[in-house]
Amino acid sequence: MGAAEPARAQFSFDARRAGMGGVSLTRDGTLRRYNPAYRAVPDHRGGGRAKLTIPIPLGLLQALKDSAAFDVHASYFNAFELVNKVLNPPLYLEVKKAPIPSNDVTFTVGRNALVVDLGKAQQLVPTDEIGFGNSSRFLDLGIGLHGLHVGVLAFLQEDVGFTLGDTLRNFLRNADSARVRTRYFVNVDGKGQGGFAPTLSYAGRLAGGAPDADDGFYVGGALHYYFGVGYGRGTGTGGFRTGDTLFAGSNPVTPNVDALVYTSNAIGKQFGHGVGGDVGFAYVAGPFELGVGANDIGATLTWKDTQVRRLFYDTTSSSIKDSIVLNHVESKTKLPVSYVANVAYRMGQGITLGADIVNNGRGTAEHVGAEVRFGPLAVRGGVARDTRKKVEFGTGGGLRFGPFGLDVGFWTHSNSLSNTRGVTMGTSLSIY
Repeated sequence: MGAAEPARAQFSFDARRAGMGGVSLTRDGTLRRYNPAYRAVPDHRGGGRAKLTIPIPLGLLQALKDSAAFDVHASYFNAFELVNKVLNPPLYLEVKKAPIPSNDVTFTVGRNALVVDLGKAQQLVPTDEIGFGNSSRFLDLGIGLHGLHVGVLAFLQEDVGFTLGDTLRNFLRNADSARVRTRYFVNVDGKGQGGFAPTLSYAGRLAGGAPDADDGFYVGGALHYYFGVGYGRGTGTGGFRTGDTLFAGSNPVTPNVDALVYTSNAIGKQFGHGVGGDVGFAYVAGPFELGVGANDIGATLTWKDTQVRRLFYDTTSSSIKDSIVLNHVESKTKLPVSYVANVAYRMGQGITLGADIVNNGRGTAEHVGAEVRFGPLAVRGGVARDTRKKVEFGTGGGLRFGPFGLDVGFWTHSNSLSNTRGVTMGTSLSIY
């Protein structure tokens, strides 16, 4: 079982896109975010990309109705259900919930033996790394003239991963008995950094058709000088070690914590520095469209003033100790390269096909989808493979009333605490 990816990372708030398995058939913000060449590609003539999309949060009503189920003092409280809500924010309506394993647990206890049988919940114990992460640009401001763009962007990158040690994984997943003089632990590695970057970019059409046509070969590139405002990283292990006897003596288990914590000194005063860039191209020929773009190429930040601390559990004082290992030293971090590759084909008669591959800095997702329009009516469908290599499906439709559009999309998801898919219905209102 891999990382449980939050729903926000898999689909936008656009029910139209969700109904096509996550693919975007318009030259929207996703393409312009990852491919600088799309700054120069005009929107589809006759519309297609909404000026504003407003989600209709039917799922919030459902969440309010179910809120009593999250009373931790109630006999019917299910922790798995609560975690499932975190992984699937209840903005949209769950029409088919993924089954939640029972909380029933069987214990077998002996003087030097302890077996915990989680039953069906054993399938939730991960066999590889679980975690989450993202590389985002939450602000991008600037001015442009004749393809040149000067501005500043704000970036944020986080990456957290957890891996169970072999002994702990076998204890939880295989109902292996706890053993004396054995360490049970979790490996943890997390990093976060953020800042801003002045940017100089260009996007334009190098060759193509008539000035009033979209056809052509477009290129784009951007150069960023990164100022890191803050940086932190923690790596190490946490768990416990059993004693000579499991259920005897004053100290049957001893906490075990040993980690290194890296932080930039003078956060917001002394910046990290680095240089990186974006590059992309797009090709439009009649009904055919192809694009490839990548961000943060070569983006390595140097932090001149970093502190390294060690956190460990001291058995003598039975407390966590914090000591400085190194101070005022230089360290380097990297922003992950994110990218998109997309293709679309407009067949006429209102039929559009598309596919894309997107990597947001922590795993790749693939989407394939189609839309068929019959006047104001649209029918959609698609398939996707998420960052955990799980295959998902989408379908939906929409109605267009002049400048307004109402869309409904259904999609499956495997980002819950279950190996069985759930189904979510999204609704949104678009203004064209």
